[in-house]
Amino acid sequence: MVANLKILLVEDEVLVAAIAVDALEELGYQIIEATTAKAALEAAASDIGSFALAIVDVGLPDGRGDTLALELRRMREDLPIIIATGHGDSGLDERLRNKQTFVLGKPYDISQLHAAIKSVA
Repeated sequence: MVANLKILLVEDEVLVAAIAVDALEELGYQIIEATTAKAALEAAASDIGSFALAIVDVGLPDGRGDTLALELRRMREDLPIIIATGHGDSGLDERLRNKQTFVLGKPYDISQLHAAIKSVA
């Protein structure tokens, strides 16, 4: 259990978000949800230091998730980030390719999500 560790979940697909929240809460995380890049940046700006990691969908209604991930990294360089995508990682920004970034294919299940968290934490 990882009691009281916060995760910023940025996902605009309601069903995917619901499944991820259930899985993450089952693992003991506190989830702060955002459905847009703007909402995610607002949540992060208020308390970026409190997040254990961020899970960011690539396709957001107001921008690309990898661009958001870079903005989050500018706010906190050591923030572990999981990029969730159904399109592979070939189009992701090279600056995101490091040990604190994991690309997670969609759809994913709880075991894949847990493995991704372990790989960046």
